[in-house]
Amino acid sequence: MLIRGGTERNQERETLGWRLAGIARMMGTPLIPWQRHVADVACEIDPETGTFFYDTVVISTPRQCGKSALVDASDTFNASLGRRRRIAYAAQTGKDAEDHFKEYAELIQGTRLNQKIDKFRFSNGGMNVTFTNGSTITPMAMTKVAGHGKQMDKVTIDEAFSLTKEAGDTIMDAIIPTMNTRLKHTGITAQRWITSTEGNSESTYFNPLLDGLRSGDVPQRTCWFDFGIPSDADPEDLDVVMRYHPAAGYLWYKPQLRDFRESFGDNTAGWARAFGNRRDMGVSDRVIDPDLWESSATAPVRVEDINGRPLVFAAAVDVDATTTSVSVGIVNPDGTITTQLLKTMPGTGDAPEEITRLCTDYAAPLVMDSKGPNGDLYDRLTQLTDSYGDPLIRFVEMSAGDYLTVGQSYVSGLQNHTVLHAIDGELDMSVAMSARTWSGDAWRITRRGSTGLTSPLESCMLAAWGAVHRPEDSGPLQIY
Repeated sequence: MLIRGGTERNQERETLGWRLAGIARMMGTPLIPWQRHVADVACEIDPETGTFFYDTVVISTPRQCGKSALVDASDTFNASLGRRRRIAYAAQTGKDAEDHFKEYAELIQGTRLNQKIDKFRFSNGGMNVTFTNGSTITPMAMTKVAGHGKQMDKVTIDEAFSLTKEAGDTIMDAIIPTMNTRLKHTGITAQRWITSTEGNSESTYFNPLLDGLRSGDVPQRTCWFDFGIPSDADPEDLDVVMRYHPAAGYLWYKPQLRDFRESFGDNTAGWARAFGNRRDMGVSDRVIDPDLWESSATAPVRVEDINGRPLVFAAAVDVDATTTSVSVGIVNPDGTITTQLLKTMPGTGDAPEEITRLCTDYAAPLVMDSKGPNGDLYDRLTQLTDSYGDPLIRFVEMSAGDYLTVGQSYVSGLQNHTVLHAIDGELDMSVAMSARTWSGDAWRITRRGSTGLTSPLESCMLAAWGAVHRPEDSGPLQIY
């Protein structure tokens, strides 16, 4: 068994993994090596409490590896640990969870474990299984978990890649307090299992969770398991996939893998994610085509090369005010405009001083959106005055309707070779990760639907628009 990363077995602790494995055999789904490894680690016993050492289990696996079978065996095992235990299985939608539950019911009803079942309920919105000891397993949508509000002994959040950060945080905020009291009440540590294939560009909850674990930020009571091909491996090499897929040779063989690959057609990213467990960070609706972006690049403009050219500064703030980016739009002698990212700053605290310095030193106006995450910074800048009570910063007037034209105007300028962008790695990253959202026939960058910082690109877009719509200069341009 090859594992990409995760928690190793602590041989100094006892484990109940063997009991979980025994229930899996009774269910007709004996554990294969990767599943047994997870079971043995997740079920390690804390010698001080006599119960589970880990309260959180994070599993990242490719498709077709038997993850659902492991979860079902774990749920059934957990239900056997005492009277009236409460176990929940949560999927992306209520239908997904209920479909999974129906398959579980069909499986267990054909085994000796059916003798431990009191009854199954299949009514819509009220599905569950009750065991003879009073324990229950209930399927539900992830959204229902957040509002459940009841004590739970084990919760599985399956396919966590589908969660945004806000949704994931809401679920955890709801269930963690109800689970933390179970150790004292039942004598058994409650567990949260978070399972999924690698995320995509919208997986703003699961991606950072995995990134933190991989970087070594692993809480003491969390165990994690990461299976898949290495980052430098070729997902089209089926021998490589066979080597690293944890179920290869156990649940299926190479001829079936070829069939799996053919079913994906030219969806290479989808194939790499499904069977290589490789994150797909492509943005489905990118703001700027990569070829267009590459063809419109130019060398950065040096201060000494400006030579009195008109210029406008632009500022943009990322969602939740995490980052402020400042760019400049420079009007070239031939009438074209060069946009150049100047700097990105954490938060907005230092932004007023830096923006004021630039606008004052270069006697240039500023353009920025006055709404959304930009609103607070915009208000602070408008309140800055000199000793005579005059505004320190001149603004390029821009209405809400104007703002909706900024993005398309920038892209059109790149296509028509009237706008260029100075080469900058941070700006390149912003372009690659920025998506757009439509409002009628117009579009703008979507700050929450993108996968990285949008403010560098947004500030450049604003700088180009501002350079075209700049106010008349009130005096000679001064450069220091």
